[in-house]
Amino acid sequence: MDFTVDEQIARISRKIRSFREENALTLQELGERGGLATSTVQKVETGQMMPSLAVLLKLAHGLGRPLAELLQDEGADVDVFHSKACEREHVGDGGGLVVERLTGNLQRSSLETWQVTLAPGASSGSDPIQYDGEELVVCEKGFVTFRVGEEEYSLQTGDSLHFRASIPHSWYNDGSEPACFTITGTLPPIFRSVMQSRVPRAVESIGEPVPRAVAS
Repeated sequence: MDFTVDEQIARISRKIRSFREENALTLQELGERGGLATSTVQKVETGQMMPSLAVLLKLAHGLGRPLAELLQDEGADVDVFHSKACEREHVGDGGGLVVERLTGNLQRSSLETWQVTLAPGASSGSDPIQYDGEELVVCEKGFVTFRVGEEEYSLQTGDSLHFRASIPHSWYNDGSEPACFTITGTLPPIFRSVMQSRVPRAVESIGEPVPRAVAS
């Protein structure tokens, strides 16, 4: 389908606003996450300005979505998504904590899979993760400890853990070697936004594993 320039701008504007509202973000919050002025976000959403590639990249980052998803035709319904390792989206500092999204952008999909590489002492952050759905964890390398509710589960290479994600949970590496594991969940759309905001804080917590519960 061919679009005029004005139609393309309007289409992108609708997508950005829809994704922002889906993630329950205000204009100011999206601007802060993407490093943009609130007025810039508002002008893009209302079609008052043609966003540059740099602005689109910042908006995609703030929304926790790949740039291709902002540019994809609204009517396109992808049934197969081939994710090449060299093109995958990474979040983190590349050292203490790296989160790599393995799933593609199938429309109306609730399935998400992330590969996490966790340095010794790094964690998911001080605040527990909690959402409607299920979560399956597979430890691929090293050791990682998951705290689900009041229980702790130590996973080593090949171990898996399946639980209700509505139970508050967190994870950390208190070993001496990096850990690598995958997290697959039936996640609400806002989870991408949560991951995007959680990762920087988790990176800051390196050396401060999530405290263990003290038995009463």
